[in-house]
Amino acid sequence: MTGMDATMVSSGDDQKNVVPPWLRPIASIKLYDLCKNHSSKECNFYCRVCMVALCKECKKQHDLSEHEIIKAYKIARVASFRMEDLEPFWDIFDICPYNQNGWLVAVIYKKGDGVARSRDQTDAAECESCQYRLKSSGAKYCSLECKVEAVMKITESGSMKNEAKRRVESISEGSGGNVQSLRKRPRKQKNPQRAPFF
Repeated sequence: MTGMDATMVSSGDDQKNVVPPWLRPIASIKLYDLCKNHSSKECNFYCRVCMVALCKECKKQHDLSEHEIIKAYKIARVASFRMEDLEPFWDIFDICPYNQNGWLVAVIYKKGDGVARSRDQTDAAECESCQYRLKSSGAKYCSLECKVEAVMKITESGSMKNEAKRRVESISEGSGGNVQSLRKRPRKQKNPQRAPFF
């Protein structure tokens, strides 16, 4: 592991609001698909630096570059990473953990379809992103993809709010305290009149 590859956000608040660059394309990368170079091998490794899925043969060739590679596991026909492999790099406490052979794993791809289901259990928690019913009551998300999506939305909405705040401040500073209407066209009639009755 090299110094630049293993950088981690230091504070807990920042870590919740920042998605590591290597996790952003996780939804588009298909783990456990057949390798393009070695058609008989499945891609079950993920390079954090190159952001690509690798098969066992590609990993052997890629090991020369000394990049950080994470192994993906299959749990109930779904790709997942071990929680202990992800913890040093990102805050994952609110992702629902699943148990696989004594290891806690986090599912990579969304489990739900975004449609809210009728609740027959009142205490069952749901994923905040895709409304999948969670097994763990302390979790907010069913998968890495859901958490990445939610944090990216929060980050984008926060930056949009900051941009809007800056615009209002610049308008108020430019007009010397007189805030004028942002309407582009004037109203149609200054004094509207009722139509005559015939």
